Amino acid sequence: MRGSLLLIVLFVLAAPLARGDPLQHEFLLLPSADVVGTFDRRAPVTQVNDAVLKADLILSLQKGPFKLFGEYLVSNHEADLERFQLGWQMSDDTVIWVGRYHQPTSVWNHDHHHGQYLQTSITRPAIDEWEDLRGVLPQHFTGILIESSKQVFGTWRLRTAAAGGIAPQLTSVGLEPFDLVHPDGNRHQMGYQARASLHPGDFSETGVGVLVANDELTSVGTLPPRAFRNFDHVDLRLFALFGTYAATDWKVLSAVYYADARLNYTTAVARDSFIVGYVQFQRRLVFDFTGFARWEDSSRAADSAYLQGFEQFARSRYVAGLRWDFQQRQALTVQLSNSHTLDGRFSDVRLQWSAALF
Repeated sequence: MRGSLLLIVLFVLAAPLARGDPLQHEFLLLPSADVVGTFDRRAPVTQVNDAVLKADLILSLQKGPFKLFGEYLVSNHEADLERFQLGWQMSDDTVIWVGRYHQPTSVWNHDHHHGQYLQTSITRPAIDEWEDLRGVLPQHFTGILIESSKQVFGTWRLRTAAAGGIAPQLTSVGLEPFDLVHPDGNRHQMGYQARASLHPGDFSETGVGVLVANDELTSVGTLPPRAFRNFDHVDLRLFALFGTYAATDWKVLSAVYYADARLNYTTAVARDSFIVGYVQFQRRLVFDFTGFARWEDSSRAADSAYLQGFEQFARSRYVAGLRWDFQQRQALTVQLSNSHTLDGRFSDVRLQWSAALF
């Protein structure tokens, strides 16, 4: 498989050689180190790692209209090819990607991805957590992604993304996306996502948008009996509204998700739904400090048959912290959280160093 990927990369990069197009490239290293301590614990399992070292490597190449983008994450717990995308710049406004991508209907991950330095808080909202950290929504797909940004209403920009690809599977340890480097022979279904947002300028963070997704998640192996006894697959539909307002010294970002899950068992079909939302406020202070606070909450989460397979999911959470950008492209962050999961509650304190190195 690695040999096939190499041949594809060489073909894409060699295609425009006859025109003599210059090769453009960018490399970014995003390292981070965390320490975590829990207290006031009433939950049997929290899925909190006491110490985490990470290095997120991002590489981007472009030659003429052809692009290559890759993201590889290494930590003391894993090493994974998170994204590998081959792209074609169809026009100034539109790019078509083929490969493994971050699904566009995750509001937080669409903007921050895996790099810890790129986000102000240490943790991401529970609804946007990664699959290998017991996230409840699929985040990685392998297929086609089309991204576009067009000018509308004068200087306003309409940013859109549509995608379709191989969906993750439901396993005994949670959701597992298709692995490009070590593909499996299990039965996979497809997922489809679409996103649209309106912004007042080309590079403005401020904007509002909507998203929809329809993902089919098959089961592999023995799943937790409490959640999925005699289970075959789930049809998961997702709708969301989101918005961001970014001023000079402060920013507010929020999202509300509505999920409709159709659980298909060998002898019956069950259906449930739940709503999850969050709002985060952050403000720049003196001496390069930034304070932040986030509130996450949900409705009908405790009654959802789908979420019973993710007992560590935080149905409500309160987060507050302080970030200090003490040097250029380096930051120290301290964060306090109080989480109420489906099987208990706990609090934690975290300290993190993060950086962006070119």
